[in-house]
Amino acid sequence: MTISIAWTRKVLDYEELVFVSDSRLTGGKKFDACPKILALPRTDCAIAFANTSGDAFSMMIQLAIAIDAYPPARRRSLELHLVLAHALSLFNGMLEKIDLSELKGNPGLAKTDAEFLFGGYSWREKRFRLWSIRYSPTTQRFRAAPATTLLVDKNRKKLITKEHPSMRYMKLGDVAFAGDQAPAARKLLYQLLSVRLGTTPPLDRISMEPFEIVRDMLRNPSLQQTECQGSIGGAPQVLKVFQYSRTASFAVFWPDRNGRPHFHGRPCLSYENLDKMCFDPDTLHSFYLSSEKARAGERANAKMECLANDPLGGARLVFDFLKARFQTS
Repeated sequence: MTISIAWTRKVLDYEELVFVSDSRLTGGKKFDACPKILALPRTDCAIAFANTSGDAFSMMIQLAIAIDAYPPARRRSLELHLVLAHALSLFNGMLEKIDLSELKGNPGLAKTDAEFLFGGYSWREKRFRLWSIRYSPTTQRFRAAPATTLLVDKNRKKLITKEHPSMRYMKLGDVAFAGDQAPAARKLLYQLLSVRLGTTPPLDRISMEPFEIVRDMLRNPSLQQTECQGSIGGAPQVLKVFQYSRTASFAVFWPDRNGRPHFHGRPCLSYENLDKMCFDPDTLHSFYLSSEKARAGERANAKMECLANDPLGGARLVFDFLKARFQTS
């Protein structure tokens, strides 16, 4: 299953839209390398899926194909809310291709439990828009709902989630959740934001708190929903949408800074030299992977040069090799 969160983040005097998710697929087995966030071909928006992987992943890919096949959508002249309407029509059309007759027992009326988070930068409105898309068993259709706007009562330092036409309320940002672990993530995020409202200086916008929540839930399963504990796993995935209509996917060192970079949930191979930034999940600082690779190569070359000038260099090299083999066996 899934935990996916998307939110608007303010950095200095500009904003960005951030998506984060886990990397686990379940269904009789666990697969911790599934990409769950996709930058769409028009480059000003992205989508993340949750829950039924076969349905949701296929629908997400079909949306990307449809946008790429229609020039106004691909070149961004089709506004973002119209892309949302097209996505709903596409998803609802694909529901007709889901046949429950092969399921034994009583499958019920719900054809899917797929969920999506869709958002990007609106060039007409000059702001980010974010929606959650869910299937309604009552209407048997997908429906979209705007993200929740988080506000702060400046007098009482209290977090609220409804718009109020008053100067006493300050906007923290918009946030949307998807997946079976969404209730737990929402509760943890609101608790963390409430604590940071009382810090000095006080919190004035959402930053990377949703990422911290997903990171902590992946590291500590006891924070997850009890009835579906273990449904999420793998490394966090991160993608950002910027105001200049471009997206960027980030790798994440996992399980910490000493771990291997994971890109969209997949552990990078030792020989890969990715042209990507990589998050330290604890400090939340980013590092350019190509530079990290180059520095690692320089350190290795320096070590070899040192060994070459050491009379016992060959023996040390053999000892280090045997030590590494012993530690991994």
